[in-house]
Amino acid sequence: FFCPQPHRPAHGRRTAMTPRQAASAGDSSSQPFVTASGGQMWRSGRPYRFVGANFWYGLLLDAGRLERELDRLAALSVTNLRVLGAIEELPPPSAHAQPAVQPRPGEFDEALLAGLDRLLCGARDRGMTVVLVLNNMWQWSGGFASYVHWATGEAPPPMRSGASDEEWQAHQAYATRFYSTPAARALYYRYVRMLASRLNSCSGRRYADDPTILAWELANEARPLAAVEAYRAWVEEAAAVVRSAAPSHLVALGSEGPTPWPRYVRTDLRADHAAVDYVAVHLWPQNWLWYDPRLVPPESGGDGGGG
Repeated sequence: FFCPQPHRPAHGRRTAMTPRQAASAGDSSSQPFVTASGGQMWRSGRPYRFVGANFWYGLLLDAGRLERELDRLAALSVTNLRVLGAIEELPPPSAHAQPAVQPRPGEFDEALLAGLDRLLCGARDRGMTVVLVLNNMWQWSGGFASYVHWATGEAPPPMRSGASDEEWQAHQAYATRFYSTPAARALYYRYVRMLASRLNSCSGRRYADDPTILAWELANEARPLAAVEAYRAWVEEAAAVVRSAAPSHLVALGSEGPTPWPRYVRTDLRADHAAVDYVAVHLWPQNWLWYDPRLVPPESGGDGGGG
């Protein structure tokens, strides 16, 4: 769910053209990147709208399966893919995706990055755009916990499949140390700059110059918890790093937005997104206990009934 920011803060980056400006500029192909202004996304001087899918695992697929899934998504009229652009190694026993794109700080798996290259080319060939997710609050792709572990040498608390509430809270307390650990943030920024400057092996184009990329998302579902000031300082700092590395692209936060536990999670939709280009929120009706499909009477057909 995307809601472009109505006003973009000044960060020294070029201002997105309005439709009238784009039309007066002549050839619309000179504006191939998606921009955001006036509460709307634009591409080639026209409002840009899309049907999106969370295709987070795309870089892990072999070439054949990737092509099949992209074809299927295109057949379903999907035109934007949200894709994990980073996976960091995390010590056992925590459950996380493997193999890692970054098994150790500064070491990168070229085969997996080539898979991301192929995904971008496949999306381009089908008229799709891509949002690249650069980090993760949760351990399932390494994320903040990996960077804190690498920077401090301290083992992260275990997050196994089926983790208890206490384990979830311990993980979040550990992961949010990322915001106030300069060495952890520096390792993350090194990865961001590497990826933005990467030359795509199938297109020959730098990621930073590829209009297939709609936006770079700072992290999946980053939460402030007790570290609100450090969190917002990191958002501003990280957004500036991404804009410097890929100035033609949009920047998104990746936050869930409002949750059922506002006093614990402590997100603030407006304040948290002040330094980025648009708002995205995540809804988890079953995880948040808003909806239980087991409680829907079979005869209702799942439509909520009525009478």
